[in-house]
Parts: sequence; C-alpha cells; structure tokens
Amino acid sequence: MKTPLVLLVGFLGAGKTTFLQALAPALAAEGLQPSLLINDYQNARIDAERLRGLAADIATLNGDCVCCGSRDELLAELEKFEHRPGRALVIETNGTTDSEQLLETLAFSPALKKFTPPVQLSVIDGQRWQRRFWHNALEREQTLTATHLFISRTDTIDPARLDAVEKSLAGLGIQATRTTPAAFAKEIAILPETAAPTETHCHSHEADHAHSHGHSHEHGHHHHAEHHFASCEIPLPAEVSRPAFEKFLNALPEEVLRAKGLVVLREEPGEFQIFQKVGHDGAVHFFPIGRHPLLREPTALFIGPRLPTEKLRESIAALS
Repeated sequence: MKTPLVLLVGFLGAGKTTFLQALAPALAAEGLQPSLLINDYQNARIDAERLRGLAADIATLNGDCVCCGSRDELLAELEKFEHRPGRALVIETNGTTDSEQLLETLAFSPALKKFTPPVQLSVIDGQRWQRRFWHNALEREQTLTATHLFISRTDTIDPARLDAVEKSLAGLGIQATRTTPAAFAKEIAILPETAAPTETHCHSHEADHAHSHGHSHEHGHHHHAEHHFASCEIPLPAEVSRPAFEKFLNALPEEVLRAKGLVVLREEPGEFQIFQKVGHDGAVHFFPIGRHPLLREPTALFIGPRLPTEKLRESIAALS
C-alpha cells in the first residue's frame, strides 16, 4: 500500500500554514499519521514551531524553493521516508515555488514509486489574489497545476470580491476541486485504496495545462531571473515593545513582501510569540507559543525582491 503524498502550494502569506494547522488533526481523525516537510527561506523552523504537536514528525528544508535550489534535499527526504500503513506525507512549499517544475521533478524521482501520485492543494488569498503586480503570473501558475483549491480569508472579504475571485479563476480555466481541511483529509485517507499499482506519477493536470504555460526544462533558471526573490534573517533584541515593534513592521520598505519570526514582547516577558505580516496593507499577527519553544532566539525573517538589508538592520537596532 502506498503512502499519500500532498503538496501544499500558495504565494507568500496566502495561509498555507494556517490551512495545515487544520489539516493535520483532520488527517488524524481519518486514521492517518501525518508527517510534515516544510520548505521556507532560511528558517523553516519558525513555521515548525507553530505546527509542533500536530504531526508525528516535522522535517524542515531551509533555503531555496524545492522546485530548484532545495530540490536535492527534497528528493533525499523522500528517499529516506519510512513507509508504514497509516502514514501520509504533506510537503508545505515556500511561497515562490514553481509548482509545475516541482511536479516535473517528482515525476522523474524513483522515490515516488512508494507514494501515491502527488495531490496538489493550492491556497489562494481571497484579499490579495492577483493584486501582487509583477508577481501575479507566479501566483496564477501556482493554481494551474492544482487538483484542489482553498480560498483563504473569505471571512474578511465581501461577496462581490469573492465572486470576482471565482470569475478570475474560471477565466483561467481552473477546474481544481474547492475543498476544506476536513473534506480534503477524507480524500487523502482513501488515496492508498484508489491508487492503481501500475499508475504513473505524472500529475493529472500537467498535460492539460502544458500548452498554456510554455515552460521548458530551463524554467528553473528563468524562475530565479524573473522573480529575484531573496531573504534575510536578522536577530531581534531579547525583548521589544509591542507598539514600537508593530510600528516598525507597518513601516517596512515596499520591497518586503512578507515578514515573520520569533519575538518576546516587553508587555509579556518570557513569553515567545511568532509574528507575521503579509504585504504592506496586512495586519500584524502574533501567535503565542509559550515559554519553552524549541527555537528560543528572537529573530526576524524578511522575504522579497532586492531587500534593503542594511536599512532593516538599522531599524531593528533602533528597537533596543
């Protein structure tokens, strides 16, 4: 019996980790023991802290996208995965992953013979869908290969905006199944029973969309040249004032598309919190993780094109 393999894809800050927080217990309720493999720029351990206790094991791939720079690490993790009945592997990709290239990489990997054909769930942000300027193309591509789709933040948008998003997806020819964490978990649970022994590992949507992508096998190089995503990790003071820290995050340079990390607020001494801010108009969110997390070094991670690293360092130094 093969192990279900799930790819969780979505642009920076779309809500993949939040979806995964709901999916992991839903899989457990279906009798599956989920293992998580998290890929993110430099510090995947931050997201791992939010997910601690929700999975049998959590492995992290720090660095570049699994579709290119971290590809060998990903394949190595798949090779050494211990297959047992009742297990499932969920890969949370970073926000700039080229999903088509990732699927091509997996299709040629011998390690996939022990997994069911990969199922890709794309998370899209209902607020920011196709409002990312020169990154809109990448966001669209991350949905074109999806078998399943989840629209996040629907509670913060009005019906007219949701309808516009749905019409945009329909215009792209997106036929992915709309789902929820609970419904998706039920589908994952029956994958080992429905996967044919001789089934190939090519993604079911790949052939349908090949004509519209026009990508070659050199797309990985094009991916980096076109998007210029970078990241930098900067230590934070041992404690910071919440008002001052929120002011700093709300005034980040426009090159920063996402900021996240681990912080201790002066108003709550000794309590570690994960913080996150997506986009320039996004709110700052804090996620308390207690006094004894595995990661105990306050740090900030910034993601975006052409990051002004020195300016960020100077602003953080002023928080002390």
